[in-house]
Amino acid sequence: MSLKGLDVIVTRPRESADATVRALNAAGATAVALPLLEISALEAAKVPLASPPDAIIFVSSHAAEYGVPELSRQRMIANAAAPQEVYAVGRATASRLAALGLVHVSTPASGEDSEALLAEPTFASPAGRSILIVKGASGGGGRQLLEDTLVQRGAIVYNLVCYRRELKTLTAAERRQLAVGVRNGAAVLIGSVETLESLGNNLAREELSLADVAHMLVPHRRVAGAAMTAGVPRVSVVSLEDNKLVETLSTLQA
Repeated sequence: MSLKGLDVIVTRPRESADATVRALNAAGATAVALPLLEISALEAAKVPLASPPDAIIFVSSHAAEYGVPELSRQRMIANAAAPQEVYAVGRATASRLAALGLVHVSTPASGEDSEALLAEPTFASPAGRSILIVKGASGGGGRQLLEDTLVQRGAIVYNLVCYRRELKTLTAAERRQLAVGVRNGAAVLIGSVETLESLGNNLAREELSLADVAHMLVPHRRVAGAAMTAGVPRVSVVSLEDNKLVETLSTLQA
């Protein structure tokens, strides 16, 4: 399995980007990290529950990173004998949860987004169940869809907002590196609609646009739709879990 000849610009936040770059380079690609989002912890409010919820949903690896310690402090994670369900929207998030000690984590069978999670049988009729969503400070998108749909289906939904995402302006040298990569046809890996916006802002400073990106790699259909609407000529939905990403890119290369 070789990615020789593939150039990739990884725009994920620094904590995730470096590991992804190492995995891609080990597989033969030429990958560089140019993070377009900055992640910072938020002081989380106390969850208004007297006991752990029936289910916890982690929407990202950062939700896992910042949320697990906070939930442990608030004693919202049940012990192994309690009937609590833990879900991760994607496999990369599940892997991070496992590294943090939560090994019994479920992921959607049909994809890696909120729609796929909502299609799981356990969330078809969640009336009366308490569900805690662990997420970052971000309005709209799949996170809001997840909460709104669960509420419509009768669940009692709580939120733990434990980090914020901020668009990043690259340095002049980084923008030049981004521009050279895009002009030379490098694939660009992004993780969210916010990252897509940040990418567009930085490309505009180099007199480029999203339509100049030859191939964009995204984690789910919502981001793919936004990228195609912006004019990106080729968009592929991939996993953000490093080994799955390498496997998919190898298939696309064949």
